[in-house]
Amino acid sequence: MLRDEDIISGNPWWRSERWEDADPHLRRLAAQPALLPSPEADAIDLGVSGVHILRGPRQVGKSTDLKLMVRRAVLEGCQPSGIVYLALDLLEGQPFEELVRCVRRAKELAGSLPEAVVLLDEVTAVPKWRHAIKVLWDEGTIDRSVVVCTGSSAIDLASSEEESLPGRRGAGRDLLVLPQDFGSFAQVIFPSIPKPPALSIAEIVGLDGRQLITEMRVHLSDLQLALERYLVFGGLPALIAEASQGKASPSEATKRILRDSLVREIRRKGATEPACDALLERVMRSLGSKVSWQRMADEMTVPIRGKRSKHGGSTDRRILQDYIEFLAYGYFTLILHYWKPDSGTADLSKDKKIYFGDPLLHTITADRVGLNPDPHAQVENAFALHLFRRYEPVKRQAETFIVPDLLHVWGTKAGGEIDFVCGPRSQIHAVEVADWMRLNRQKATSPMRALPASPSFVATRSELEFTSTMNLIPACLALWALSGSAGSQTRL
Repeated sequence: MLRDEDIISGNPWWRSERWEDADPHLRRLAAQPALLPSPEADAIDLGVSGVHILRGPRQVGKSTDLKLMVRRAVLEGCQPSGIVYLALDLLEGQPFEELVRCVRRAKELAGSLPEAVVLLDEVTAVPKWRHAIKVLWDEGTIDRSVVVCTGSSAIDLASSEEESLPGRRGAGRDLLVLPQDFGSFAQVIFPSIPKPPALSIAEIVGLDGRQLITEMRVHLSDLQLALERYLVFGGLPALIAEASQGKASPSEATKRILRDSLVREIRRKGATEPACDALLERVMRSLGSKVSWQRMADEMTVPIRGKRSKHGGSTDRRILQDYIEFLAYGYFTLILHYWKPDSGTADLSKDKKIYFGDPLLHTITADRVGLNPDPHAQVENAFALHLFRRYEPVKRQAETFIVPDLLHVWGTKAGGEIDFVCGPRSQIHAVEVADWMRLNRQKATSPMRALPASPSFVATRSELEFTSTMNLIPACLALWALSGSAGSQTRL
């Protein structure tokens, strides 16, 4: 339950023009060495009513984005009393009627008009929260407002029991805020690196893209160093701040924040902390390799929820699948499926690859279970995340970490594969990540041989070469070129 004093203290702009000085989110933001853009949040029009749902992993900066919306709303002429912010993780597990009461009461305390900006942070902590939104919309409390809801999971999007607020969204959209990409990370570490251009694979291997990549060779050594650090620190804002200060590895305190949030989610689902470690170990050991749920379950060393496999393994296959998919709904893992070999259709096979949702999870898992990082697998993981951002439709990203629409693995009947194919099957683009220790030039021609009409390149450690049979591009240059967002603006 939120008391009146809780609501009032959470909306200091109602009382003071200098509220930013005391706000913990903006105070921490001001202390960071770089202010990173959040184009998804910045794109929300605060002058047009609608219910927006802003999702993303924990610690990605969604609460800070909401406080920046407060600042933007005031600068755009909104009365401070017409801006309502509620931290709803304090209502976790409570009935949706309590959410309805809190929004009504907050608007009463503010004395705000129907045309308000209502910011509901971690709204998905409240079961059946959509019912609350429908009640508030239908009774006229928010139907003329800009409502922004944030959440750290897409699990409700997959539930048949939840409706999608038909007729109650106005101009609202579903948006996904992800950790910063490699290009943004590299710019913070080396400010001389140019802004990334957000190119597709076809644009990268086109004439202009080739020229740009060739010109960027002057930044190759800096980009390679930045990539080494990105694979350790990842793209969460607090970790980028640490990396920019020259730290060799993420601080234990910062790693603990992300790990604790992950363990908390796993425990809520009924598993133990050792089972969580065993689950992440299986993801790390299989990173970049074809997997099946049964094989992963058989190789688990700790049973999940005490349910053992009928095949004699420690974990039942269906339970393992449920937990990996649960992690994907929380943006901790990304699941890519193979197309059925040579089927000529968009049908998916049972084979899949599983990646971490941010490089930091690889770092945390390696430290926790005592495994040595695999640089090739880490680079492949980075490409999976960047290609998802570049090709997956924005309106679908929030719900497709479990089954992306336009990012797959290409398999053949002979058992071969191309790491990534992007887009519809009739016009795909392809990327292969070369062996990190030694480039096999014959294998580097496989994308063009397998998909002769499709734009493609092979990501290498340092080789750069464009020929009629293969396009070789250093991984750091390719990731930089894939990074970026058209129209994004740095937040000041």
